Amino acid sequence: MKIKNTLLTPDIPLEKKVLLEEHLFKENIQRCKLFAKIVILFEVILMVMNMAETFAVKQILIDGNTYFILYTILVVMAGTMLLVLRWIEQRPLSWKNKWTRIVLLSLVSFFLVWGAVVTLVDQKEYGHVMAFVVNFMCVSILFHATNKIMLTIYAPAIAVLLIGMPIVQPSDEVMMGHFINLSVFLFFCWLASRMLYRSYSTNYISELLLKESNQSLAEKIKENERMNAKLKELSIMDELTGIPNRRGFYQYISGSLTHERSISLLMMDIDAFKLYNDNYGHLQGDIVIQAVGKVLTRVVNTPSSIAARFGGEEFIVAVFDIDEKAVHGLAEEIRKSVEELKLEHSFSPVAEVVTVSIGYITDKIMEEQALNQLIEQADLALYRAKEMGRNQVGTNQVPS
Repeated sequence: MKIKNTLLTPDIPLEKKVLLEEHLFKENIQRCKLFAKIVILFEVILMVMNMAETFAVKQILIDGNTYFILYTILVVMAGTMLLVLRWIEQRPLSWKNKWTRIVLLSLVSFFLVWGAVVTLVDQKEYGHVMAFVVNFMCVSILFHATNKIMLTIYAPAIAVLLIGMPIVQPSDEVMMGHFINLSVFLFFCWLASRMLYRSYSTNYISELLLKESNQSLAEKIKENERMNAKLKELSIMDELTGIPNRRGFYQYISGSLTHERSISLLMMDIDAFKLYNDNYGHLQGDIVIQAVGKVLTRVVNTPSSIAARFGGEEFIVAVFDIDEKAVHGLAEEIRKSVEELKLEHSFSPVAEVVTVSIGYITDKIMEEQALNQLIEQADLALYRAKEMGRNQVGTNQVPS
């Protein structure tokens, strides 16, 4: 991995950068709340220990010593921080407000400055820099922000330490040792913060891209499913009439034959349709076919029934579980309804209007092979209706 890939902020599209900033703002608020609670806990413990030590020496709990005052200030600031962060959380768009961000960064920077002040106080008593180191490390690990923001947060605390250390530390050797050790430590804290920020940002953007990819894939799958359903529907529907075609008819019957059932088939043919097409044209012929399809849609409306275009000017109707008398009545209703359309057909040998001939048959079947045999019988019944002079209803049904 190249060093610049570790240190620099990853290249992020503008719209993703906005989402990242919002996410980091909310995440930093949660981390700061946790940090503030931990600080309050530890500082209260230190205050109790300080009070116990003071009581053991002076028989009083509070004597106003510097450490107790610093602990108290930090507890108050941590409590204030919790209140401010909760106030910010109640405003969903607060992350877009520049002043809200400044307040958050100021609170974080205060913890570092406090650590620097305690470290300066420690030089008189202990000479160590533990408070500064601990606070600096915690902020570097817990707070995720751009390089510019992190350096802005670091700057005040480092300035306090650089200015104050020569004043409070009498030994030049100790002071130089502190500066050298802290320089190395601060560099690695900064490096860790950059690596964590880049890793966190990269992972978040990857999650966004993955989510978008999954969403896009899901939408494509849904679109494909809709298209497949549409194609399937088109494959079983007759484009001209809007009723099922032959494939749709067989699919419906196949799905309905879960057990042996009584089925009535009506085969229907438009009388002298070739003469109609030859004299009126195919476009007018299509209009006639559409009109007949609408009649079937309107008339064939009983449960467990289907009307389909079988091919050309030929139609087929299937009705389950009705008796022969009802079938004959349905066939007559269809025939009369077509005749009542009064579609002119001056070249018909039957009538001055478009008419149909219908043949029907009823039987019990339970498999598709038997259906094909029944269709043949219905076709023979249609032939018989034509032999009777067309515009008739015929059957080969044997009376039961």
